[in-house]
Amino acid sequence: MAESPWRRARQRAGRVLKSPLASQRLASASAAKAWANRDRLGEAWERLQLAGGMLRDWSLRRYPAAPWATLITVAAVLIYFLMPLDAVPDMILGAGLLDDLVVLNRAWRWIGSDLEKYRLWRDGQEEPDAGRRTL
Repeated sequence: MAESPWRRARQRAGRVLKSPLASQRLASASAAKAWANRDRLGEAWERLQLAGGMLRDWSLRRYPAAPWATLITVAAVLIYFLMPLDAVPDMILGAGLLDDLVVLNRAWRWIGSDLEKYRLWRDGQEEPDAGRRTL
């Protein structure tokens, strides 16, 4: 019996999280695909940006508060989103992103509170140049 795309994504997520560089590349690649499909993704676009931001900030050690189970889920969702041949292949116009959205919405129910905590943390960060005076 063939392994499900979601199971493959979760297994790969554990490997990706072992490398900060691989985690950053995953966040960047998913952000690029989300940007290219932003009109078709609707509000899911913002969720993907938030999830990718959390992964990036965690991998750069700026946000160490992310729970491991949440990171595994975030990485798995982003990997699944990038898989061209998942439950519904992305090449099928109109329906190709549908399964990705289902997976994202289900994951949001599991980890939504952790992503909201991350959003509050991120929004509270001071801009690097905010305290600098200009002459």
